[in-house]
Amino acid sequence: MISALLFGVVSLPISTLLSLEILNLGGNTIDVDYAISLSNAVLIPASLFWGYASDRFDIRSIILIGFGVSSVSLYLMALACSIILLIILYALFTFFSVSYSTPMNLLVIETTEKSRWAESFSKLSMLTSIGNLVGLILSTILVIFIHIYEIYIVLSIFSIAAFISAYLFTPRVFMGIERVSIVHHKESFFTRLKMHPLFFVHIPPNLHNFKMFKLSRLLKKPINYLPLLYLAIFIFYISSGLFNTLYPVSLYTKGLDKSIVLGIITEGMIAEILTFHLIGKYLEKKDERETSFRALLLRGSSYIAMGISTILSASFTEILGMLFYPLAAGVAFSAYYSASNTLIFKAIGGRNQGRSLGVYSTLVGVALFLGSFASGFISTRFGFITNFAIAGILLFISAFIFKILEEG
Repeated sequence: MISALLFGVVSLPISTLLSLEILNLGGNTIDVDYAISLSNAVLIPASLFWGYASDRFDIRSIILIGFGVSSVSLYLMALACSIILLIILYALFTFFSVSYSTPMNLLVIETTEKSRWAESFSKLSMLTSIGNLVGLILSTILVIFIHIYEIYIVLSIFSIAAFISAYLFTPRVFMGIERVSIVHHKESFFTRLKMHPLFFVHIPPNLHNFKMFKLSRLLKKPINYLPLLYLAIFIFYISSGLFNTLYPVSLYTKGLDKSIVLGIITEGMIAEILTFHLIGKYLEKKDERETSFRALLLRGSSYIAMGISTILSASFTEILGMLFYPLAAGVAFSAYYSASNTLIFKAIGGRNQGRSLGVYSTLVGVALFLGSFASGFISTRFGFITNFAIAGILLFISAFIFKILEEG
């Protein structure tokens, strides 16, 4: 878990720094949108690839390859002198940086009793968040004294440290209780497809038999529990893609200094760490669905408030950002993330856990890509306030779905 903390120093600041560097190189909102959208698009095959690899190859080797190539791509980003090259290298970084995610989640499942999954998962998330916080604080200070591309070199040192830590402390084989996967094999994937009524799904073995899924199935209990759970999570990550892609840009274009932008993001990480520290014990006594519902309402309201701030003066934008961003990205996100992932872990047991986690991460990647891709168009055409308001409304829809969920 130490390697996750060290790599966390790199993983979060890099996206904010990338956005600011693109603007420094003469880019605009659309260029930032393309960079984040490409990164989220790469996340889709990367999640599947590393998920399958976790079932077939040595986990230790996967983690080392990921950290190693991430370190190289991060160093090359410091040398990039064009926006296109910077975007391509960031996409390469994204592909390899997610390699440790599935193995770490599997480690939690294999070595922890089911009743303590929420606590252990929250601990892992908290360690990663601590790394994120260190990276943000470091970046906030360094951006005052050195160029952003020079900060990439500093961050690459932490990436190399994560590689060394993984080399020294990660075992080759995990031995523990039987894995409990997030989803069934192909059945779950087809269920996700059926959740979208405009998809025509081929039903074997009759090669000429095509059937449109009926929305009425989403209303029948208890068979609608898992599809609705995934639908709620899918909507959540679309909303995250809409908001997170351009929120730092919205602050910077209002005239706020780069250090203030990073400072607001840092506040969110402090709130996230504190919430992750407390939420594990809380979830052992509370219902995860109700926790998710409340967290989504808080996050959605905060999104809308920060959207309104973009049409106010720069000072109001800064004040509202310092108030609502920690609530949205810190308290609400940590509570929702721990609760929803605990629901997923409990939902279905099975096999081929690496592949299953990879498919789940792919679903998240698709949602993030759709959100980030749409955010540039919406913000450019209708303004940041519209983009953030839509993100907030989507969270209210997701909250409603969690409210009506009934376990089968």
